[in-house]
Amino acid sequence: MLFSVVICSYNRREHVVAAITSVLRQTLPSDMYEVVVVDNRSTDGTAEAVAEIVASNPHVKYLYEAEPGLALARNAGWRAATGTYVAFLDDDARAAADWLETAKGLVEEDVLGLCCLGGPIRPFYTSAQPDWWRDAYETRTRGDQRRHLRPGEAFSGSNMIWLAETLRRYGGFDASAGMKGSTLGMGEETALFRRVWEGEESPVFLYSPDLRVSHWVPPEKMTMRYIAKRATANGQFEARFALSQNPGVVGRLRLLGATARTVAVEIPTVLLTRRRYRTTQNWYFEHCFVPIQNVSTLLRLLGVRISVLQRAGDES
Repeated sequence: MLFSVVICSYNRREHVVAAITSVLRQTLPSDMYEVVVVDNRSTDGTAEAVAEIVASNPHVKYLYEAEPGLALARNAGWRAATGTYVAFLDDDARAAADWLETAKGLVEEDVLGLCCLGGPIRPFYTSAQPDWWRDAYETRTRGDQRRHLRPGEAFSGSNMIWLAETLRRYGGFDASAGMKGSTLGMGEETALFRRVWEGEESPVFLYSPDLRVSHWVPPEKMTMRYIAKRATANGQFEARFALSQNPGVVGRLRLLGATARTVAVEIPTVLLTRRRYRTTQNWYFEHCFVPIQNVSTLLRLLGVRISVLQRAGDES
């Protein structure tokens, strides 16, 4: 088996069916891939909906993961996979019809040191967008040219195709990070990429603009409140990660000082950019994520733990 496509879902029955369907419509012959659907404690009829698909598609597998957490579900998925490469697709995403065929062409080039493939993620909508909204706010791309990622860069979780052996070597995703039911979390794939960057002499993460996925943007994500929540959750993750790399009182104090200095410079700088924007929303989306993230990081370094809840309908 060349590819295993892992789709993890939590109470997104209609979306996960559409995501699975997009994989079943691939131009790559079906005997070259399997689909592993991991149901992370859904209560909305996901199990029954997936069972109908499994009944007529023997290369689709259903798994139930009782412990909440996207990282745990992803780990269960790749451990059950039989493919040489494990592709991850979110339950509210859609893969282009040639997604896996494009990936096949890339891996057949036998790139030395290849650990992971990735590509752009572009938004799609089922509701009207605000007048100020820009697709770029929910577009994840590394450009229009094929290239290797630079040290420290990573792919977004809904369009990454890992060599299964790399996942095994590094233990998969950080189960202490990421989404957990109705709690918004970040960083499980970021932590994995960082471990590989640190552990390999010259790991290859290959980006191709032709490896295309689209991702649903619900109304909740087109709000300043969501950006604040996402930035806060990411800041909490970054603090925990930084502390793991700088243990002890001295390490914490060093991080506190550096983060405080950054925040002290960032906030007035960002406030000064407001005058260039016609709308508060555009200014906020384009400049406020990082300062909010760093304030959250600072608070966590000070011992303040913040749990960020998602809105119903935006859970994954």
